[in-house]
Amino acid sequence: MEQKKDKVVHTIRISGFFNTPPSEKEIYQAMREFERLQRILRWVPIFFLAVLGAIFFAVMKLFELNFPAFILITISTVIILKEVSTVLFSLHMRKRLMKPLERLRVAVEEISKGNYGFTVEEEQFNMVGDLIASFNRMSVELKEAEELKERYEQNRKELIAGISHDLKTPITSIIGYVDAIQSGVATTDEKREKYLSIIESNAQYTNKLIDDLFLFSKLDINQMQYEFTRMPICEFLQDVIIEKQLELEENGVEVSYEIHISQDMQLAIDGKMVYRIMSNIMSNAIKYGNKETPKIHIDATEIPDGVKVAISDNGQGVSQENLEQIFDVFFREDISRNKEIGGTGLGLSIAKQLVQAHGGTIFASSKVGKGTSITFTLKDQKLQEDKDE
Repeated sequence: MEQKKDKVVHTIRISGFFNTPPSEKEIYQAMREFERLQRILRWVPIFFLAVLGAIFFAVMKLFELNFPAFILITISTVIILKEVSTVLFSLHMRKRLMKPLERLRVAVEEISKGNYGFTVEEEQFNMVGDLIASFNRMSVELKEAEELKERYEQNRKELIAGISHDLKTPITSIIGYVDAIQSGVATTDEKREKYLSIIESNAQYTNKLIDDLFLFSKLDINQMQYEFTRMPICEFLQDVIIEKQLELEENGVEVSYEIHISQDMQLAIDGKMVYRIMSNIMSNAIKYGNKETPKIHIDATEIPDGVKVAISDNGQGVSQENLEQIFDVFFREDISRNKEIGGTGLGLSIAKQLVQAHGGTIFASSKVGKGTSITFTLKDQKLQEDKDE
């Protein structure tokens, strides 16, 4: 009964091993077991020769004792055939099992040295082939994980460098103008007012940068709390656009829009975060838009289970090599990171994460000299009351 239980447990373990990619530890343990089997199989030919010698010696002794020759030959033939079949099976096992496993052992050693992505070429359709296929998947996944780790590390370094630069510039400016006021450089009320205005502008910029960093850090570690509420999405988008339109037209920006969404369509979204998405994208459009006659066009359309919003500007456009990077942290088309352009370099990165939190996607298209369009989608979020129903 105890043996039967052990057999069942062993079968379950092997089945699970091949259904899911094995860990490096499991691969190593399997290699140890197969190495032990390989050492045993290496002794089979020697054992075969020893048995043949013993048979020959026994037959000679039996002949000396006048044992019937027919019976001796029959027994000897059966024993020899058995041993020959054992040797042939051993050679077949060495070819079909041990050689592939030897290559797999070498691959495991390469992985242990950190050479992730090292794979074994094998076309066998048996348990060994399954093991090698699982190992290759594990090796590729380890390589992808290592590359992702390196990208995160590089992004972290760029984030620290960006924060340092963007905080140091306004703080240095504030210190300089405060020192100028205290030392009496600003001798007139007009000059003092100008200096104070610059100090206020830099303080507001620094405060916005810190707010954006705080929001970005919460998004990055998945600590953001969302308040999804079902609402008429057409009315919501129209209210946001009109509010931003009034604000931007006061600064000389022409805003136009088209909304092709049913008035009855209800969507569960976090209104505050969607407002932040649109505000960040529109701020980016102004920042890189046409400085003489800035224009922004917003087009909102209905899609299955959600909406699609495209925000376009008439600016200088973004080069194709930089188009994929505009959603990266602290990326700016202006490599000098000139503060006069405005913004913190976090706006589109934050917008991307907020869109993804709504189950949507975001992408950009651009033509140099004609402008850039950023399009995002929002999907309906299931609320608790929806799940209860």
